[in-house]
Amino acid sequence: MKARSIALAILTPLLEKNVIKTMSLDIPVVFSMSRVIVLAFATAALHQIWHAGIAGWPDATLAIAIVLALPILGALDRLKPSDVAELAKTLVERFGVGGVRRVANTYAQEPSKFDDHRED
Repeated sequence: MKARSIALAILTPLLEKNVIKTMSLDIPVVFSMSRVIVLAFATAALHQIWHAGIAGWPDATLAIAIVLALPILGALDRLKPSDVAELAKTLVERFGVGGVRRVANTYAQEPSKFDDHRED
C-alpha cells in the first residue's frame, strides 16, 4: 500500500490534465508528453549544472525557462492555434541575436597548472 502511494505521488504530475485528451482514449492513465519532455530536459540541465556550473546569462536563462515551462504550456493549451503560431514565430525570429559564450570543454582532462600535486 505504501509503495503504491509513493508511485502515485511521483507519477501524478506527469499525467495529462486536459479532460478532452484523456476522454478520447480508452485507457485509465494518459501521460502528458510535454510534461515528460520537460522533466527529461530539466534532468539533463540539472546534470550539466552540477558538473559544469552556470557559465553566464544563457545558462541561467535556460534554467529559468525550464522552471517556467509547465505554467507556459498550460497557458498555451488555452490559446487559439493561430496565437500559438504567432508566438512561436516571434520567438524563432530572435534566434541568433546577441552574444554567446565560447564553447570549450568544461571537464578537465589534465591537472590544473595551479595544482602542486602534494598531499594536503
